[in-house]
Amino acid sequence: MAERTEGRYVQSVVKALALLDCLAQQRRSMALGELAQAVDLPKATVHGLLASLRMGGAVEQSGVDGKYRLGVRLFEYGCAVSASWDVVGRSREQMNHIAIQTGCSVILSSRQGREAIVLETAEATGAFRVVSEQGSRVPLHCTSQGKLLLAYLPSGEQRRLLGTLDFTAYTPHTISDRDRLEAELERVRKQGYAIEDGEYRVGLRSVAAPIFSVEGQVRWAIGIVGMFRRVSSEEFQQARELVCRAAERISYDMGYREEAT
Repeated sequence: MAERTEGRYVQSVVKALALLDCLAQQRRSMALGELAQAVDLPKATVHGLLASLRMGGAVEQSGVDGKYRLGVRLFEYGCAVSASWDVVGRSREQMNHIAIQTGCSVILSSRQGREAIVLETAEATGAFRVVSEQGSRVPLHCTSQGKLLLAYLPSGEQRRLLGTLDFTAYTPHTISDRDRLEAELERVRKQGYAIEDGEYRVGLRSVAAPIFSVEGQVRWAIGIVGMFRRVSSEEFQQARELVCRAAERISYDMGYREEAT
């Protein structure tokens, strides 16, 4: 039987969130009957929702008195969210500096599945502005931030992800096959930054550099995008240097310390 919906939202999800909100506000374990009364739902409905939430680790049930409390999974989600907020806060000064220096837009991204998601932007001050909104998503195979995030994945995870990409050709310059992209990703790892040369939008060029976590993993990319004449131009090379230096400084602020070789 199909899930009933009202408008464009799923009722059971809204009800499950109400249960989580109730447990969070009460800051204590609660019995099934208490929860049902607090959210004004039948016990049978609440029992089913709690069973699903328990399966996902969002709720735990005491083996002693049968009461329910928030689960560890929610703590893990909170840590993931706070980590993203932390990198945004630590990146903002560097991003604004680059935007002022170049007159181009600066973007902070992370990977979600087969796309890169924009966490923060610093808007350009020049006449030609390239706007990327927070929360917007871009492909991995044809953007500088996407290629950068792909390049630094562990080899096994990278291979599995490459097997799921559709390699849509957005412009005549898009890398549209796996072999070429793998060669490009190897080059990105060696040089420490990724370049997009009109591969996603005709006329636009960008460069992105890796931001390392304290564990030494590349979880974010900082990039600059604009209407540069050529990737070989002096202005583009200056932008590349600014982005790479900013990535190093943000990585340091995030606790990363490069091992001596």
